[in-house]
Amino acid sequence: MSTIAETLRSITTELLDVGIPSDEAKVEARIILQHVVGLSPTQVLAAFDDPFPDCETSNLNNTLERRLNREPLAYILGAKDFYNRTFRVTRDVLVPRPETEHLIDHTVEFAHQHDFQNPTICDIGTGSGIIAITLAKELPSAQITATDISVDALKLAKANAQTHNVKIEFISQDATQSIPSNIFDIIVSNPPYITTQNLEALQPEVRDWEPRLALDGGPDGMSVISPLIHALPNLLSGNSPSAAFIEIDPLIVDTCLSETRRSLPDAHAQILRDYAGLERIMAIIID
Repeated sequence: MSTIAETLRSITTELLDVGIPSDEAKVEARIILQHVVGLSPTQVLAAFDDPFPDCETSNLNNTLERRLNREPLAYILGAKDFYNRTFRVTRDVLVPRPETEHLIDHTVEFAHQHDFQNPTICDIGTGSGIIAITLAKELPSAQITATDISVDALKLAKANAQTHNVKIEFISQDATQSIPSNIFDIIVSNPPYITTQNLEALQPEVRDWEPRLALDGGPDGMSVISPLIHALPNLLSGNSPSAAFIEIDPLIVDTCLSETRRSLPDAHAQILRDYAGLERIMAIIID
């Protein structure tokens, strides 16, 4: 009979064998074990020499088989942490990523810096709702709208909003075409921005499991970003100042800046880096 410690080592080895990087494999092995046996990290450490419960063997095997098939762990667990909160996730939405937390940081900083009392904010392409919901928690006085063209994604976003007890207006529309004009102080978006060609080079967890609709930015990565940039003059309130914060691929920085300068020649556009030092957020400020 294997102990908890031996089972943990076995899980780690199997994850490594299918190509999951070492650091990720070690972390995920612990998470999988904790999930299966229902113990906290501290309890798992305390139980290292205890036998792994036979009654959980089938559950462990099923969970591990899914991960070995490179299904993202967030989909297996049905949840992912973002900005110190836990959100439900399904295959209808992207798995939340740490770099997207920068959208929150810069939006909140902008609202505080300019002393907005009741900022109107629109999250375009909300997916699981993590951005809109987090902003609602961080800026309680804000009036927040969230849009998406995926009905299934919006259902999940609404459920997450209810869990976190925030009020958000959810709209099932293409915000670049159908949202009333000139009503938002801040636009925030994590749109599809991977070029179609580069999608095939992504790791299997992304390429094979996450929704293509939320990833594929077309031949040049701009099929969604370009209409969004051109829609900003109509979406932003016209109050001074107003802003848009858009997550982008570092590979399309120059294209994004050129498009912005053509569409919004009087705006100040700059690129902000993520935790890894990559050019990740395009900030467009209109004074």
